[in-house]
Amino acid sequence: MIISETVRVAAEPPVVYGAFADLDRWVRILPDVLDVEVFYFDGYNQEFSMTVERPGGPETVRGVRYHRPFRELELVQTTPPPGLSRMCGTWRFSDDGGSTVVTATREFILAGDRHAALGEEGFAAVLRTALRTNLALFRKALETDGTH
Repeated sequence: MIISETVRVAAEPPVVYGAFADLDRWVRILPDVLDVEVFYFDGYNQEFSMTVERPGGPETVRGVRYHRPFRELELVQTTPPPGLSRMCGTWRFSDDGGSTVVTATREFILAGDRHAALGEEGFAAVLRTALRTNLALFRKALETDGTH
């Protein structure tokens, strides 16, 4: 299943892209991100792990991001969250006359029983809410907090 969420940020694309591209900023912007470790980054290809707080306790994912400044970040999680056999997606950044439209897209495949009660549609709704929340937190950080 594929889902997407969009937000408009009152900042230029290089500034917005920069905040999403720098995983160290994620710890400051997103309260559920506990730790990030970057294993490799050459300016375009990045291998990393990220530990996030979830209701059932901390979860660590591992992945690769492909940086395409200032227009797109592509994500492939080589170790997706528990209960998923696949998680990948993009953040796309488009100039909108002094602001930036950010569209986050995720594709996932459920695995095992962890999300069986929710089903694909229910999990998609939970994931949409998480994307919406994260996009709003990035917007707030970039527009008001100076976290960028």
